[in-house]
Amino acid sequence: MIFIPQISIKFMDEYTILQNLYNSFVSYVPNLIGFFILLFLGWGIGKILGRIAEEIIKRSKIESALFKKKPIISLSSLVSIIVSWSIYLVFLKAGVDVLGIKAISDILTSLLAFIPKFVAFLIVFFAGYFISEYLRVSIEKSEIEYRSLIARIVFWLGIYVSAIIALPLVGIDVFILQLLLVVVIIFIFLPISIGFSLAIKDELKKDIKKWLKKLSKI
Repeated sequence: MIFIPQISIKFMDEYTILQNLYNSFVSYVPNLIGFFILLFLGWGIGKILGRIAEEIIKRSKIESALFKKKPIISLSSLVSIIVSWSIYLVFLKAGVDVLGIKAISDILTSLLAFIPKFVAFLIVFFAGYFISEYLRVSIEKSEIEYRSLIARIVFWLGIYVSAIIALPLVGIDVFILQLLLVVVIIFIFLPISIGFSLAIKDELKKDIKKWLKKLSKI
């Protein structure tokens, strides 16, 4: 008879714990349903908007104008991926907020804040790439000597400078790259430029004399 009340109390405590767990689960179910609804909506809307963005790029024929050869990843696919995943992350964050998981929500907030920076990085880098490619093609079509070598140097120098400009947009320090660029210009390009000038100085003298004679006749 002495142990019956203790057993009864213990049973009541366990029942209370289970009841609390059940109530917590039942009250959490709407949040869980809301999370999956937002996840499904995000997936659907992201998929649709990604396809639309891809079709717009393809029909505008920007890729054929920018790329002579088929790139590893097409511009339309890249834009589609960025648009789709931006929508996915927005809805995923909304779903996680419904669940009340702050740690994951903070991570997703950081990712969403990074996307505009990444887009800016791509715009600047690809702009530099297209300018470098245009200069390379223009130099190769010209009639100057060593045009093939000069075209390659200008192209890769343009890519390097584009990277130096673009990388800080995603928070990457480029001090070493800037320092390396200065070293390359001083110790490589400057001697090459001087040597090239000395190599063609005789031809330059002849051309200058011809120009002076033409000017004197005018």
